[in-house]
Amino acid sequence: MSNKKTKAEETATESQATKSSTAMDLILPFKVLVMPLGTFRQLAQRPAAKGLVTLAVLILLVSALGHYASATKIILRVDGQWTSFLATSGFADWFTRTFAQTALYILMYWFMFALGLALAGRFSKGRETTLRNSFVIFGYLLSVLVVLYAVRAVMYLALPSISFEISSWPPSEQVEIDNVVTLMSETWRPLFIYQFGMYFSLVAFAWLVLLGGVAVKTMREISWAKASAVTFVGFLFPVVLFGLP
Repeated sequence: MSNKKTKAEETATESQATKSSTAMDLILPFKVLVMPLGTFRQLAQRPAAKGLVTLAVLILLVSALGHYASATKIILRVDGQWTSFLATSGFADWFTRTFAQTALYILMYWFMFALGLALAGRFSKGRETTLRNSFVIFGYLLSVLVVLYAVRAVMYLALPSISFEISSWPPSEQVEIDNVVTLMSETWRPLFIYQFGMYFSLVAFAWLVLLGGVAVKTMREISWAKASAVTFVGFLFPVVLFGLP
């Protein structure tokens, strides 16, 4: 009887520990932002892919919110009447296509900088790690995108709406594109909230690179100088191909 009770207690303890471990893994994207050194040390010892599920959901959710917020600021002239882009038949198709393109862009950006950091890190003569673990660990760098996309969503919500003399979005003719760009520039560019959103993209990229250096140092156990060199080389790949996130 005592043995059965002990086994039941051990099973319950193991189950509780598993649940606790899973919960901790799911909050890793947040810990990376506030405690990068400790979190990447933890990931270097035990790369946890479960947290990337939380991260993927957050990025897609916040990016979708940003797309929707930007669409609320677009007013089109449809059949002679000013109409919100949200109320037009083309909104759903635009939103789906833009959302899919953003998801693909994020995947490609992750693949390129993770591959670049992993390959460059092999020349640092630090601790060896598998390519799979490198992709998992470097995937957490994308936590910065949650903040970046959230700031952009707030920026769009704070901007005034613009009325365009076109009936569909996005514009297709070059003349229409030029007119749209000019009107957006004249209306939004002078505003502080817009300038803040644009400059924050640079801040977010610097933050991304800094976290990359922390990840490389803790994972490879090398000096800050070597980690900085690896990070610089690693991020050349996505910047050259895709620009800033």
